[in-house]
Amino acid sequence: MKCTTKKYAASLLGVSLFLGGIVEPIRAVANVDNEYLDLDISQLMQITITSVSKKPQALSDAAAAIFVITQDDIHRSGVTSIPEALRMAPGLQVARIGAEKWAITSRGFNGQTANKLLVLMDGRTLYSPSFSGVYWDVQDTLLEDIDRIEVIRGPGGTIWGANAVNGIINIITKKASDTQGGLVRVSAGDEERVSGALRYGAAIGESTHARAYLTYRDHDSLGLHGTETDANDDWESVHGGFRMDGGAAHHDSWTVQGDIYTEDANQLVSPSYDPIPPYKSVAPDNYDASGWNILARWQHQLSTENSWTIQTYYDFTNRDELYIEQTHKILDVDFQHQLQLGSHHDLIWGLGYRNIQDEFDNSFQLLVSPDSTTHELFSAFIQDEIMLMPDRLWLTLGSKIEHNDFSGCEIQPSGRILFKPAEDQTIWAGVSRAVRTPSRSEIDARFTAGMIPEMPPYPAPLFLWGSEEYDSEDVLAYELGCRIVPMKQLSLDIALFYNEYDNLRTATPLVMPPASRIQFENKSSGSSYGFELAADWKPGKWINFQLAYTYLELNLDANDGETGLDIIVVYEDSSPQHGVSLRSTIDIAHDWQVNLWLRYVDQFAAGGVEALTTQSMIDEYVAFDANISWRPGGNVELMLVGQNLFSSGRMEFVSEYLAPLTDIEQSIYGKLTYHF
Repeated sequence: MKCTTKKYAASLLGVSLFLGGIVEPIRAVANVDNEYLDLDISQLMQITITSVSKKPQALSDAAAAIFVITQDDIHRSGVTSIPEALRMAPGLQVARIGAEKWAITSRGFNGQTANKLLVLMDGRTLYSPSFSGVYWDVQDTLLEDIDRIEVIRGPGGTIWGANAVNGIINIITKKASDTQGGLVRVSAGDEERVSGALRYGAAIGESTHARAYLTYRDHDSLGLHGTETDANDDWESVHGGFRMDGGAAHHDSWTVQGDIYTEDANQLVSPSYDPIPPYKSVAPDNYDASGWNILARWQHQLSTENSWTIQTYYDFTNRDELYIEQTHKILDVDFQHQLQLGSHHDLIWGLGYRNIQDEFDNSFQLLVSPDSTTHELFSAFIQDEIMLMPDRLWLTLGSKIEHNDFSGCEIQPSGRILFKPAEDQTIWAGVSRAVRTPSRSEIDARFTAGMIPEMPPYPAPLFLWGSEEYDSEDVLAYELGCRIVPMKQLSLDIALFYNEYDNLRTATPLVMPPASRIQFENKSSGSSYGFELAADWKPGKWINFQLAYTYLELNLDANDGETGLDIIVVYEDSSPQHGVSLRSTIDIAHDWQVNLWLRYVDQFAAGGVEALTTQSMIDEYVAFDANISWRPGGNVELMLVGQNLFSSGRMEFVSEYLAPLTDIEQSIYGKLTYHF
């Protein structure tokens, strides 16, 4: 990192300590309390998580690289969306492509269509079967209802199945009983022009609670890179939903929840190809995205050491864009059973079934054939946590078996060991295999990647084709980590990893006159290694620092000496080698709070065909966010937020998929929140 980055970090530290120094005597008089800052570090390490083993356990007992973004983190940061909140986690690359588009990945391989990161919300998978990635613009639940976001870096296929190759993001919302009463939030700013939210929760009977919410957002467009031209990517959305939790009997609990949304957005399709002149253009598009889902979960407690859970959900999505309209209907059923066998075995096993129906309205730009299909996924997993030394040493072994219609049977085993030499020290290691199964686009799609030549009179299309021979990508991952609390005010969480990849996606040129043809194949392999650090330091009850650092090295090779022209998969230097996030939280008198957030992202190479011809590197950058909040009463909060204050505009990412180069701009907004 450059000296300027160190200077910014030193400046943030200095400002925070200065504010902390003048705040201490004021706080002593005002006696301001904050639940998060009143907790010591050892208590924070005991936060209950569920994503590592599909069962509740303390963060300090997890044999995986996991980071928890709490509701307090989300609130204090001043973020307005889930992708922005994910910037807090080490190991994640979060880059904004435009006003409504994001590229998010774990441990490399980023892109707008990043496909090696499994994302869930309350156990419901959010990735699109079209390309195994996530449309982040429609993942917009009420932020105040999120209890925590559990971010696992590294494979999770043994428990969660395919596509949990480099990580898992599990967004967990609060129980209805924790959101009783009302909430009204309104905000306005220069980029986030207007947003509003309404939520109300109430008890229904003795053991049943419910809530409902409604949100609205209107976001302005950004600017095209290096110009003063409008990027034409403004959007507005409406989301709504409900949740009910209850108990059917003394040993039973249940949840029913659902969401519905609609989004009206603009975008520039760049490049847009057409079989008639001018063949290639930048086309404005007004697109619609909508969907709804409903989920039901029932848990039965047979005893304190024996329970089972069954969950099912139905998810409907529709997205109508200039180059394609796609509709998906997903039915998912999942059963799991946890029981203890003797005093040394904690066993969990489960079965799953998923039915996916899709339908496409094609165009010259993107064609999927057949235009409607039904696919099924069957799965089973088992995992045993074996206590080798009481309260000291555990060995966890497990595997998941899946059968899908594209690549057949997939087996994903793992072994992990955890050692606790002391109550505040944890050492863990793991070896895992995970796969990323083919998506519909890699099997059945034809994508227009160019025209040769681009000008009349007789250009021929350059097509990128899917292939029925396309196979799963796989990784063998080795991990080592530790969590320590060297002093009451400081905790350290360190993870090291080495990944070996095989059957990675390439695109190989074929001679198919009169049109040129490129086809998806699995002709690449590679490796990656890196280091991740999360540190939490509390020099005083009124001030807190949280540091996240990521180092990543990625190496890719062609298999057996073959050469693939890889126009979609990311390149070796397509992920930043260094990434830093430093946050400072300060409580001051009379319910005033100040929050500062400094981020550094190293330079990296842009991906995609258009990126190669227009922009070879994304420059390193430093971003700074700050906010101040005031609570004049117990139920009212006013917050003023500034984002990207160090830059008037910068490019964070170049999409590989039909999006122009766009600058991310400064923004300021004010927010009023009222609880009743």
